[in-house]
Amino acid sequence: MQPDRIGTETSSACYMCSKEGEILYRNLVDRVFGAPGEWTFKKCTDADCGLVWLDPRPKINEIGKAYQNYYTHGHTNHAQQTRLAKTVRSFLHALSISLLGLRSKRRRYKCMYLNKITPGRLLEVGCGNGKRLARMRDLGWDVTGQEIDPMASEYVREEKGIPVHLGPLETMDTPGEFDVVILSHVIEHVHDPVALLRMCHRLLKKNGLLVLLTPNVLSYGHRRFGADWRGLESPRHIHLFTCKTLVRLAQKSGFSNPNSWTTPIGAYGIGQSSLPSAKTTKSGCQCITTRDVLRGFWFQFAAHLVFQFDKNSGEECVLMATK
Repeated sequence: MQPDRIGTETSSACYMCSKEGEILYRNLVDRVFGAPGEWTFKKCTDADCGLVWLDPRPKINEIGKAYQNYYTHGHTNHAQQTRLAKTVRSFLHALSISLLGLRSKRRRYKCMYLNKITPGRLLEVGCGNGKRLARMRDLGWDVTGQEIDPMASEYVREEKGIPVHLGPLETMDTPGEFDVVILSHVIEHVHDPVALLRMCHRLLKKNGLLVLLTPNVLSYGHRRFGADWRGLESPRHIHLFTCKTLVRLAQKSGFSNPNSWTTPIGAYGIGQSSLPSAKTTKSGCQCITTRDVLRGFWFQFAAHLVFQFDKNSGEECVLMATK
């Protein structure tokens, strides 16, 4: 069932530097989860900034309509797959990891680059279905989640046995409690990223660590697929960043020693989900086919080759910063 029309508001100036934006893409539709509407992305005209953002964007009190078919609402994958596609992907993904020698890099990625950090108290902001929290718990971390989605938070509590704070981050009255705060593909969804990171800063202990992942708008995938790049995901992605803009964001939010880099680890998923050739279900959601899976396989090889010569070409930016 399609949600109602999403109410919008204008956002003509760059969030980071207040410069005007120029239109990057027009008339984009949500092929992944079937949210209604057509959407426009703008790019900052300041070459030293590079922020990309949605204009107009959903109003805060309307954004929930964009998540009616989201993976936290009963979907086990971000996109449905045919049975054959699942089988082929399982084989090819394992093969590509082996051929490219990615096992150790994937392990670091899966634990949010905390493999050399002594486990302590960890908060995941926007914990979704709790899969990452469960993994971190298995590695010895004392984990807590935060979610604004009641269905997702209930699932994590009931199915994973992990405590979750239901509500906006500012309603967590536990300043200085956590050793690490992680955000995986969350910062691009929010209207006010600085406010969010300042709240993360408040919840961290002194010398606590912030780690986040977000799509890289300078990625090889974006250059290759353009308006069909999976990382755009309108209308849920409000802002899209580069490593440079993430460092500035962390500094504005009060963090010290921010360090940002890119990773191509997630290239397979980007490649298989980034073209309109993927079929759609009756609800408007994407259905991954065997053809899409094969494209993801070859794209992963291409992305890793490009990354050897361009370290800013990874599909995701990683940010680490301390309080």
